[in-house]
Amino acid sequence: MATEETSACQPPVFALASSFQQEGTRMTDETTAAPSPFAPLTALIIVVVGVACIVLWMVIGAQIGITSYFAGLTFFWYWAGVEGLDFKQIPQSLIGALVGLFLAWQASWLPLHYGTAGTVFGLTLIIAALYVQLMNWVPIAINRSAMLFLTFMGAPALLAKLDVVETGAAILFAAAFFCGLIKLVFMIAERRKPQ
Repeated sequence: MATEETSACQPPVFALASSFQQEGTRMTDETTAAPSPFAPLTALIIVVVGVACIVLWMVIGAQIGITSYFAGLTFFWYWAGVEGLDFKQIPQSLIGALVGLFLAWQASWLPLHYGTAGTVFGLTLIIAALYVQLMNWVPIAINRSAMLFLTFMGAPALLAKLDVVETGAAILFAAAFFCGLIKLVFMIAERRKPQ
């Protein structure tokens, strides 16, 4: 087949793009809105309860010295939105978030302490992590969550003020709080199900 022969000669990115075209998948297809699975009142209740839970998490976090709410909420968004609240994905989501945080932190810490050699070593670690993620060699630690946190935490405005220990604690606290809360909601919903 002609498309197989031409795709064998193409760089991987072009081969991937043409495979989407061959399958009839277009990136614009995702912009078509699907109807909401919730009635308007149900959606409003979910938003109100969700905001109340986030406020509760922030109040408890403030009492124990957590201030990096953005990091914890990013973890929760990733686990809920990307991993679909799948409890089996908590370990890789959490470990990936912490690895991404470390990769971002070391990219600013090493140059400060070791100059050009630190910069080269830090960038080499990031490039190696990108390669490992593409090869999917260590999916428990170097995964989509790690790349999200590397990108997000690597922003210079965040790095300048980043307390890596407190930010890691914020991620761990968010994981415990939100995953526990969602588990509780699932357990209650299961008990209330008509039999």
